[in-house]
Amino acid sequence: MADYQEYRRRILHRRWRRVFIIVALLALVALLSAIGILWKVLHRERVDTVLSQNTILRQVTTDNTWNTVNYPLARQLRVQTLEGSTETALDFRMAALPASAPVEKSWFAQVSFVGDSLTQGLQIYDTGLPGAQFCAYKGVGPNAFVNGTSCKRVDGVTEIPLDALTAQQPKAVYVLLGSNVLGRDTDYTSFLTYYRLMLDMISQALPDAKIYVQSITPVRPEVSAQENHAGLNRDRLCRINNELAAIALEKDCYFLNLWEVLADENGDLIESYAQPDGYHIKPEGYAAWVDYLCSHTME
Repeated sequence: MADYQEYRRRILHRRWRRVFIIVALLALVALLSAIGILWKVLHRERVDTVLSQNTILRQVTTDNTWNTVNYPLARQLRVQTLEGSTETALDFRMAALPASAPVEKSWFAQVSFVGDSLTQGLQIYDTGLPGAQFCAYKGVGPNAFVNGTSCKRVDGVTEIPLDALTAQQPKAVYVLLGSNVLGRDTDYTSFLTYYRLMLDMISQALPDAKIYVQSITPVRPEVSAQENHAGLNRDRLCRINNELAAIALEKDCYFLNLWEVLADENGDLIESYAQPDGYHIKPEGYAAWVDYLCSHTME
C-alpha cells in the first residue's frame, strides 16, 4: 500500500510539473505575441509620422484633391511624373494661394520680406511699398538664417537675419530664397533641408505671423549657359518649386506662384522684365510682382 501511495504521488507530481511547464510556455508565447504586436503598432506609427513629414510629395489623395484648413475649397491638384522616375509630385502652380480681394499697399507696412538680392530690388526700386520691412542680403540662402550668419544689408549694416526679423515683429513674412545656392546643377536636398529648418525657426520666433513662401522666380533661357548657373534652368526650377510648394503646405504656410506674373508662355522670365544677366528683375517686373502680392493674401 505504501508503495502504491508513493507511486501515485510521483505520477501526480510529474503530471502537475507537465501542466506547470505547459502553462508557463503558453504564457511566454502570449507575452511574446503581445510584445510583437505592440512593436509593430509603434513601428508603424513612427514610419507613418516620418512619411507624413518627409514624403509629402507622394501623398496624393485618391481623387487628386487636397483639403487643408488653410484651403477651405477643395481644389484639383495637377500631378506630374518626375523625370526618370515613377514618383509623382505636386505641380506648384496648382498648390499656390488663389487670387483674393486686393489689399492696399499700405497693408505691407506691417510685413517683412526675407530674401536675397531679388528681394532687395523690392526695397531699392520704387515699388510702392515704402513702409515694408526687409531682411534681404545679397548672395544668401536659407542656410544663412539657420546658421546665424552675419549678413550685410543694402545700407552696409551687418546683422544676424533671424534676430533682425524677430525684432521687426511683423504680422506676415514673405520668403524668397534659392537662386544664389541653386546655380550648380547638383542635388538640392540640402537646400530643401535648410529651407524646412528656416521655416521652423521663423515660426517659433514669430508664432502669430503668417508665412508666405514665394516661388523661385523664372529666368531667361540663356542663363543656364552661364558659368556657375547651369542649375538655373526652367525644368529644374519647376521641380524645386514643386517641392517648395509641398513644404509650404507641410509647414502650414502659404505658397505664392510668382510665375503667374513674371513668366511668359514658355515658362521663361518675361524678356522686358529681365536685367542683362537674365535672372535679376527690372522695375516694371517688380511692379507686376507687387500687384500680384496685393491680390494674393489671406486677409
